[in-house]
Amino acid sequence: MYLLTYLLILLSYPLIFLMITPFILGPVTIYLGFRAWRNKLRNQPGASGLGKLWAANAMLIATASMIFQIYFINTQYRA
Repeated sequence: MYLLTYLLILLSYPLIFLMITPFILGPVTIYLGFRAWRNKLRNQPGASGLGKLWAANAMLIATASMIFQIYFINTQYRA
């Protein structure tokens, strides 16, 4: 699940010129990151706070990536 999340994040950057990919791939990557985080915590119920944060890494990167892509489109697009 983590690998799929990271691959979709990397795929969304070359496709940013389509202008719709942050709004489609962004929520999909956040959802996949959430599923990976939830599965990781189910497999390791006694994880520490740092372990939980490390497990949420994919979800946090996906969220930051989507925000950056929307910012990039808003500042660089000239109609």
